[in-house]
Amino acid sequence: MFPKKLTFPSILLYALGAVVAVCALSLFQSAYAQSQRKKALEKETFTRPDPTKPLKPTIPDANRFQDDKVFLEHADSLYRPANEYEEYQIVKGSVKFRQGGMWLFCDSAYYFPQRNSMDAFGHVEMRQGDTLFVYADKVYYDGLSKHATLTHGPSRGNVQLKNRTVTLTTDSLDYDLAGERGWYTLGGRLEDDVNTLTSEYGEYSPATKIADFRFNVVLVNRKDGYRMLTEDLRYNTATHIADIHTLTRIEGATDTIVTSGGNYNTVTDHAVLTARSIISHRDSSANVTTLEGDSIIYDKQTRTSRAYMFKNPSKLPKPMVINDTARKITLIGGYGEYNDLTRRAYSTDYPLLIEYSRPDTLFLRADTVLTFIESVPTDSIGENVKDYHVARAIGRARFFSQEVQGIADTLLFKEQDSILYMIKKPVVWSGERQVYGNAINVHLNDSTADWAELPESGMIAEHIAEGFYNQLTGSHLLAYFNNQQLDKLDATGNVIAILLPQEKDSTYNKMVRAESSFLSMEMDGKDMKYLKMWPEVNGKVMPLFDVKSADQYIEGFSWLEPLRPVRDWYGSRARWMDELGEVPDEMDKYFKDPPLFKPVPKSARDMLRE
Repeated sequence: MFPKKLTFPSILLYALGAVVAVCALSLFQSAYAQSQRKKALEKETFTRPDPTKPLKPTIPDANRFQDDKVFLEHADSLYRPANEYEEYQIVKGSVKFRQGGMWLFCDSAYYFPQRNSMDAFGHVEMRQGDTLFVYADKVYYDGLSKHATLTHGPSRGNVQLKNRTVTLTTDSLDYDLAGERGWYTLGGRLEDDVNTLTSEYGEYSPATKIADFRFNVVLVNRKDGYRMLTEDLRYNTATHIADIHTLTRIEGATDTIVTSGGNYNTVTDHAVLTARSIISHRDSSANVTTLEGDSIIYDKQTRTSRAYMFKNPSKLPKPMVINDTARKITLIGGYGEYNDLTRRAYSTDYPLLIEYSRPDTLFLRADTVLTFIESVPTDSIGENVKDYHVARAIGRARFFSQEVQGIADTLLFKEQDSILYMIKKPVVWSGERQVYGNAINVHLNDSTADWAELPESGMIAEHIAEGFYNQLTGSHLLAYFNNQQLDKLDATGNVIAILLPQEKDSTYNKMVRAESSFLSMEMDGKDMKYLKMWPEVNGKVMPLFDVKSADQYIEGFSWLEPLRPVRDWYGSRARWMDELGEVPDEMDKYFKDPPLFKPVPKSARDMLRE
C-alpha cells in the first residue's frame, strides 16, 4: 500500500525496490537452469562430432523445367513478410527466375509461389531461347497464363523486345509467352535491317515473324527513304513484305502510290496492288505521269508498272488509264504498261488515246497503242541529245477530231519530223472530202496539217451532189494546206480527174473528165484559182444529163463513208468512249480485203519523185 502522500524521493525508493526484487528472481532462475543442464550432460555417454563441411540450403527434389511452374533460381537475399493477407517473398540482388525455357533476371521482385507469379523491378531482362530478349524496368508476370506486362522506369527508359535483327521499342508492352506474341497500345516502333515502322498500336510474333500495326502507321525504308502511310498494315520481318488492307499512300523520291489493297516487297521494291490504285511518276522537270488500274504490278527495279482492268463484272471494272500531263495525252485500255525511265506507255484490249493539247481534242483507237520517248543526238559527237515523242497505233487504227477523221491499219507519229505516217489502206475525211490510198503521210505544223502526201497511188474525192463527186487520182499526190484549207495540189503519174465546175449561180450542169501525166492546182479559199495539166491532156466535157453511170467514177473509186469515225463512237465523256472500242464489221472487212490500188514499184516511185 502506497503512502497517502507521494513525493519524488518516495517514488524512487519504491521503484528501486521493485528492480532489486526482479533481479534477485532472475539470478535464482539462471542458477537453477545451469544446475539442471549440468546434470543432463553428466548422463550423456557419447561425444558430438565436429562439422566436416559448411552447411547450406538444399533445393527440393523437383523438375525445374516444368512449363507450368515459376521457380526462383537465385537471389542474394530473401524475406518473407509476416501477417500479410497473401504469402509472398521479397527477393533482392541478382534475382533469377525460370519457367520452362524462359529466364527472367531483375534487381528485386515480389514472388508469389502459390499463384505462380512475380512482380519484378530494376533492369528486368527476359530471355526465351537464344533469339528472344525483352528489356524493361518493371514486369508483372502471371505464370499460369504466361502473360507479362512490361513497363519503362528509372532503370530503363523504354521497353525493348529483340529478336535477331528485329527490335521493338515502346513505353509499355504486353507479351504472351504461350502464344509468342507481344503488343503495345500507346505507341511504339519496330525496326529491322530494312525498315522502321511506327504506330499507335502494334503487335509482333517472333515465331511467325508477322507484325500488325494500326492507327497512324508509318513505314520508312532506310535504303530508299520512301514512306508508307496507312491506318492498318501487316508486315513480315523475314520477307520484308508489307500487306496492305486499307487506304495507303507510298511516297518515294519520284514515285507516289495510292492504293487500298495488295502487298509491297520493301527489299525489291516490287508491289502487287489488288485494288483500284494510282501510281504517279515525276520527272526531273516536275512533269507528272499517272498510271491507274483495277490492279497493278509495280517493279521499281525495271521502272515498269503494269495495270489491268478487272475481268469479273461483279467487281465493277474500270479501264486502265495513263495520263501524261506534260504532253497532254491520256491512254486508256483494258491493259497498260508504263516505264518511267524511257517514258514508254503501252496499251492493249481496246485502247484509246486522247490528245487534248488543242481545243479540238483528238481520239485514237487501235488494237495496240504504244508511245515512247526517242533521244536523238543534236551534235556529231553525241554529247547533246534531244527527246522526241513517238506514238504507234497498230491494228485497225482510227482517229476522230472535229475537223479530221481517219482510219489505217497502222498509224505512226514521230515528233522529230512532225509526220503522221498512215500505213496500209488509210482513209482521211474532212468535211465532204475523202482521201485514201496505199499510204498517207501528213506533216503537222503546230498541231495542224500543212501538207499531206500519198506516195504510193491514191485518190482524192469530194461529194458534190447525190451520186456525183469530184475525183482525182495519180501515182503520187501532194497537197498543201493553209489555215486548214486546201491551198495547192500536185499530182504525178497516170493522173485522172473528174470535176464538176460550179457555175456562177452555184449550180452544176456539166462534168469534165481529163487524163494526163501531171496536174497542178491552186485554190483561193474554196474557189479554184487555176488548174493546169501537162504535157498532153485527153478528156471530154459532158452535160450532166448526158453522163452515163460508167463515166461518173474513176476506176477504183469507192465512197467509204460507212467506215468514217463519228462522234457517237466516243460520246461526250472524258474516258472510255465507245463501248470498249469494238470494231465495226464494215471496218474489219475493209482491212481484210485486198488494197484498193496496186502498189507503185519502188523504181517507178523514185522516178516520179525526181
